[in-house]
This record gives sequence, structure tokens and C-alpha cells, in this order.
Amino acid sequence: MSRLPHVCGLCLLLWLWQLLALAPFSYSRRRGARCRRLLTLSGVLRWLLLTGLAPLMLWKSAAMYDATNVRHSLIFKNIALAAMTGDVFVSLALLGAHLWHRRGLARLLAGLALLHRKRRLGWCSTLLLWLKLLLSLYELLCNVPFLQAAGSRLPWTQLLAYSVQPYVQHVSSVYANGIFGGMLLLLASLDHLEQESPALARLLQRERRWLRLSTQFVGRFQLGIFLLVIGYFVNILANMYAYMSYFVSQHGVPLTISNYCLIAALQLYALILAAHLCQVRHAHLRQRCLELAYLPPALNQQEMECSTTFPLVAPLDSLKFSVLGLFTLDHSFWLFLVSYAMNFIVIILQFSLENMKHTDY
Repeated sequence: MSRLPHVCGLCLLLWLWQLLALAPFSYSRRRGARCRRLLTLSGVLRWLLLTGLAPLMLWKSAAMYDATNVRHSLIFKNIALAAMTGDVFVSLALLGAHLWHRRGLARLLAGLALLHRKRRLGWCSTLLLWLKLLLSLYELLCNVPFLQAAGSRLPWTQLLAYSVQPYVQHVSSVYANGIFGGMLLLLASLDHLEQESPALARLLQRERRWLRLSTQFVGRFQLGIFLLVIGYFVNILANMYAYMSYFVSQHGVPLTISNYCLIAALQLYALILAAHLCQVRHAHLRQRCLELAYLPPALNQQEMECSTTFPLVAPLDSLKFSVLGLFTLDHSFWLFLVSYAMNFIVIILQFSLENMKHTDY
């Protein structure tokens, strides 16, 4: 029973990836991940269909906002359409990239599945995984009240477009949950390596296998992580602008925008935190390998890491979640995003107050 919750969570993520064509291949425990022509063809047809329907869906969604109670808020309408366009673009890019690199993705999934059979998530990681899954479900269900309220006065074409839009938008959320689950699995393997006490040669061998799998994980998903981070952050800034504009003009708090900003910030921080913990725990494992090795007592920590006597005394490389060579997912990058967002809020408030002064005069 202790293995049931997190196994269901990871298996559910794999099933969702296959359902949304993020994993365009079949998988079984005996045969592993295998690419099949029929699944590839169906994934390509689905991607082409969604790409062709994307302009029509956005056009109908724009007409739908004109028929609802947000027609008086031009800022909200423009930001909602811009965020929707960005989500559709990110989802289509993720689906297309996974179709193109399906064989490499299948090999990576086979390695993660083998790791999952040997290592299990702890209760804390299991709880975090299920909380993130429930948060994504809540984000999806937030569209239901709007459909219920507007269903009686909107034509069926606009309702159909808005019904397809959550499906396309949910692709990026499911993708982020899959990345988060994979990072938790890598963290569980690191915890097991730190807790056990094998011989140094065996520990180094297991660490190399883990580092090889983690490097493959980062290399395969770095484009998707880049799109997720940029998409989440831009949407947060845009909705913060709408929030401040509504607060200054209407002197109220828009709950819809507040909920979206909170959910997007939590999704982004969970992704960065998991990547940061993977890098920190791997650095601790490297230090433990140094402590287990035989070295002269006169060497300090820096000399132990830089000038070892034998090439196999310490791991030869360290894990870095470098995304396209542009930035590294760690706490310093999160602080940079927070500081940029705070500066953005200050600028918005300054211009809003200046506009209020001019309107008063």
C-alpha cells in the first residue's frame, strides 16, 4: 500500500501524455516504449488539425468576448486573447517537437521507467505531485462557470471554439506536470544513493548512470522548459498589468486574474524548485564521493575538487539545468524573475497614478 499513491500519479501522467499525443508511442512494462506508425500518423494528423483550427478558434474566441460581460474591458480582452494565443503556440510547439523527436523521447522514457522500477518516491514527493495534479485540474475546471453562464446566449460555433481551447491550453499544463514528475523521480534516486553506503567504485558507477540519464533528460526537454518558463512569466506579467489597471480604475480585486496569477506562479516555482534541488543534491553527492575517497589530509576542499590524484576519485561532471544556454534553472534565476516582476509592478503603479492625476484635472 505504501507504493500505491505515487505509482498511480506517475502512471496517470504517462497516460495523459499518451492521450494528448505528448508521448506519441506505445508503452508496456515488458516491451518498453515503442514507436508505431499508426500512432505517429494519428499524432501528425491531430497536430495538423489543431494547427489549422487555431486561427479559427482564436477568431471565434475574440467574438465570444464581445458577447459577454467583458466587452467593456478592452485591456482584459486584449490580454486574454494574447495569453490564449501564447498558450496555443506553446502547446502546438510542444506537440510538434515531441513528434519530431519521438524516438529519443521513447529511449528517455525507457530509462525513466527502469529507474522507477528500482526507486520509489517518498511520501513528501508523492504529496507534491498530487497537489500539482489537482492544481492543474482546478485550472481546467475554472472554465466551466464561464461556459455555463455564457452557454445560453452564444452560438454553437463560439462554444465549440472555447471548448477546444482548454484542451489545447491543458497540453502545456500536463507537460509541466510530466517534467515535474520526472524531476521528482531523479531526486528520489539521488536520495537513495546518498542513504546507501556501497563501495566507492560502485557509487561512482551509479552516479555516472544517474548523471547520464539526467543530462539526457535536460537535453531532451530544454526547449519545452524554455517555452514553459517564458510563457508562464509573460502571462503573469500581462495579467498583473490587467490586475493593476482594474484595481486602479475600478477600485476592486478581480478574482479571476488573481487566481490565474497565483496558479501560474506556483506552477513556475515548482518547476524551478525541483530543478534547483536536483542540482544541489547532486553537488552533495559529489562531495560525499570526495569524502569516501583516499586523499592526503593536507588538501583542502578546493584542492580535493580540482587536483585529485586519480581520475576516478570524484565525479567528472556536475548537473546543470541549462536551458538553451540562456539561463540555468535555480534559485538565483527565480530571484531574478521576482525582482523583474516587482519592478514591473512599480512602473505600472507609477503610470496608473499619473494617469489618475491627469484625469482629475
